[in-house]
Amino acid sequence: MYKQPLTDDLTSHFKQVNDFRSRIYQLQHAWDSLALMAQLSGTGSEMEHTRSAFNTISNDVLQHLSQETLRKTAAQLSSKAFEIINLLVRNLFERTADIGFFATDDDVRDYLSHYMQGTMTDEEHDAICFRFEEYQKKYTVYENIVLFDSQGQLIHQLDASQTILDHFHPIVALAQQSSEPYIERFYETVINGSTYKSLVYAHEVRSKDDKRSLGVLCLSFKFVNELDTIFHNLIPEHDWTIGILLDEERNVIASSDVYQIPLGAKICAEPDQDWFISRFSGREYLCVTKHSEGYQGYLGPGWLGQAMIPLEYAFRHSMHEMVAHIDGETLRKVMRSPLIFSDSLLNIPKQAASIQSKLNQSVWNGNIWQSNYVDTQQKNFSKTLLCEISNTGHKTQQIIEQMVSELYQTVVSVMLENSSFCAQMAVDIMDRNLYERANDVRWWALTHSFRELLGQSQVTKDDQRKISDTLRYINSLYTVYDNLIVFDRQGEVMAVSNRHYEHLLGTQLQDEWVGRTRSCLSTQDYVVSAFEKTSLYNDQFTYIYAAPIRHLDNNSIVGGIAIVFDSTPQFQAMLKDVVPRDSDDAPVAGSFTVFVNDQLSVISSTYQEIMVGDNFELMPAIDKLKEGEQLFDIAIYHNTYYAVGAHASYGYREYKGAKDNYRNKVIALIFTPLGKVDEINQRIRAESQVIHNKFNPNLFLQSGKESQEYATFYVADTWMGIETSFVREAIDEGQLRTLPEAAPFIAGMHAYGDEVIPIIDLARMLGHPHYSTEYRQIIVIEDKTSSLKFGVFVSALGEIPYLSPNQIQPLTSLFKGVSHNPGIAIANIAQNSMLTLVSPQSLWDKALTVRSLRQEEQVFV
Repeated sequence: MYKQPLTDDLTSHFKQVNDFRSRIYQLQHAWDSLALMAQLSGTGSEMEHTRSAFNTISNDVLQHLSQETLRKTAAQLSSKAFEIINLLVRNLFERTADIGFFATDDDVRDYLSHYMQGTMTDEEHDAICFRFEEYQKKYTVYENIVLFDSQGQLIHQLDASQTILDHFHPIVALAQQSSEPYIERFYETVINGSTYKSLVYAHEVRSKDDKRSLGVLCLSFKFVNELDTIFHNLIPEHDWTIGILLDEERNVIASSDVYQIPLGAKICAEPDQDWFISRFSGREYLCVTKHSEGYQGYLGPGWLGQAMIPLEYAFRHSMHEMVAHIDGETLRKVMRSPLIFSDSLLNIPKQAASIQSKLNQSVWNGNIWQSNYVDTQQKNFSKTLLCEISNTGHKTQQIIEQMVSELYQTVVSVMLENSSFCAQMAVDIMDRNLYERANDVRWWALTHSFRELLGQSQVTKDDQRKISDTLRYINSLYTVYDNLIVFDRQGEVMAVSNRHYEHLLGTQLQDEWVGRTRSCLSTQDYVVSAFEKTSLYNDQFTYIYAAPIRHLDNNSIVGGIAIVFDSTPQFQAMLKDVVPRDSDDAPVAGSFTVFVNDQLSVISSTYQEIMVGDNFELMPAIDKLKEGEQLFDIAIYHNTYYAVGAHASYGYREYKGAKDNYRNKVIALIFTPLGKVDEINQRIRAESQVIHNKFNPNLFLQSGKESQEYATFYVADTWMGIETSFVREAIDEGQLRTLPEAAPFIAGMHAYGDEVIPIIDLARMLGHPHYSTEYRQIIVIEDKTSSLKFGVFVSALGEIPYLSPNQIQPLTSLFKGVSHNPGIAIANIAQNSMLTLVSPQSLWDKALTVRSLRQEEQVFV
């Protein structure tokens, strides 16, 4: 598929993206102002690198978010365009079988033969009228049935209100000359003075000995009605999407909104592109066009399905509604999945945090410098400016994180939406398929020879053979059945279509549906078995449809016909056709689909460990779904997160409708993998161990009369501090050289300027066995009175607060033997915020001891 680049004209419609872009631009202006003030005040904070890095990440995220915003809408349009054409083609496939079978109907043949001979009686005319009416009652997809003689003269039609135009006449010659199993043409008809497009299927009717042509039978498909049904189910009332069907010349032959896209209009169609922009009547539309993928070798009339939406309404959707009911913790975990997000996307928040951490280090060092070398008045202004710089960095980081979250949620919502849509498509396909089964069984029950032979006082072996021959002929045309069975009024099997079941001949059917078949009151009634194992299907699960066979006088039931749906391959084919697909139109690896009934028993599954007949316990909430309702969620199955869409069946036309006594709620579930639970948890654990510089610029700005500044830092989760006068600066970790005979807590030697200084491993000293070293930094400490100069490894930098003496509590008991300055204290900063204060000497002394501080006293916990 050809992928078009994003253009400014298109991205101008991305409201959410543009809102983020506007906020980023506002912060860029703030950065400009801060940079100017920093230069004037000489704070020494280098912001250009930070601003450039943030700008690069912001643009990257905005680009990704724009692409996913477009992909979300394009995916919705693609699904709708796909279903428009493929649901229609599946329906038309059934019509190609209908016309071939109906053209061999004995009543039709006899009617045409007697008409040609001039011997047709009023009874025969009434019989063909009854026959056509009964056919249309079952197969309600047809609006008319038309019969021509061999000369192309109209001799009978079901709907007398229709005027057959001259266009119909050539179809007679086409049908007579063709060796194809059907003729398919799109023609105009006039109904009550109005002209309509109609899809017509034609087949020659030949004599029983196949020696002469008797005429041509035509079935007129309810084209307009069918497309209206597809559009209605596909496009909600408040959806701005327009669904259209295009013929081979790109003319509109069906439209969900004829006021925007009228019939007959010539529309741009690009089936080889993922999406395209088209202008019609002064309005721009985002469009997706789809070819039919065909069904069992039938490709349809060569038409195209297209879905299009005005650009001004194309991107107004919100993914928050899609994910609002998803468990927050589950969603958070899925949004860290390497299966659905690339490493570059997953690392964006870490990159933003790293940039902010680097900025905080610069601000932290600036504060240290201001504390040690600048007078008080200048210091207060500079520290306020430094805090504002850090605050602006935090705001930028937060916007980036919000954009990334929006991006992640957009991707997840697309997968949830796709699963939900595929589930709807699955039940739609299933209901349409089973609608045909209900039609078939009732129509075949009206077969003249069945009624005549079973109506006799005794059915001979020759009669049974004739019935079996007819059943085999039917089954050869309708291959979705494993077997067709005719039984008498007592339930004794008279004939079968599948020779593998000939052992059933002469046996008595004991199934409960046989008794219900005898209770049917009209030719419209039928019964369906429960989905259960049956010997009539090699002890496998299936549905059996049955209808009574009535005497020719219509006064009594003389038997019945049962059609055994070949459920295993047929349901599998339906489910495989709706498996979610990726951008290359290949099935998404690891996805699977399931049908369950209202008892939550599995009807079919593409996942081999979920067996037919199993009790489906994964999502019990689906039991509460009413007909036509849907749900979507994230579920865990076999250590994998899945986006799950579920949709309850809602029938098709009259099948399972208000006038149909049959009810059978089937639920389709679509599972799209989102990632392995263990892999995601492992990634989250690793990320949680990384601590970036923590710096709240709004804390501790005011100094008291006797207050002292302390530079604070974190070692894992322990918050510590030291007087700023002892701190030179914080630097990034470089190459560390370990010493073979070093003291227990001396990590090694590190270059600092022209010197080499020892580095204390505070994490080991504090007894933290596991902590991340990914962003480890070094604080350089110097006590000139003691001639001490060393560095300490820290996880993150903290605030630089002013502390008054009454906030500090010395802990002399920790360092017995030290005369007056134990070198360690606890500062009560705020509720649940305890800061451990140390001196350079106490740190150095402890670095040379054997036991850790945590072993000696659990002070730093």
